[in-house]
Amino acid sequence: MASRLGNFIIFLILCILTLGIYPLYFFVTRQQENTELLKEIRDELQKRD
Repeated sequence: MASRLGNFIIFLILCILTLGIYPLYFFVTRQQENTELLKEIRDELQKRD
């Protein structure tokens, strides 16, 4: 729980320092990570078939 709170505080600080641009960057990078993970899962499932 403490690490989540720490990450949230860092997120807030970066939002303030970058004048609101960081949330967009955060969202885009999270989407890219999710896409890569889904591709890996798809590839693994295709190997099993």
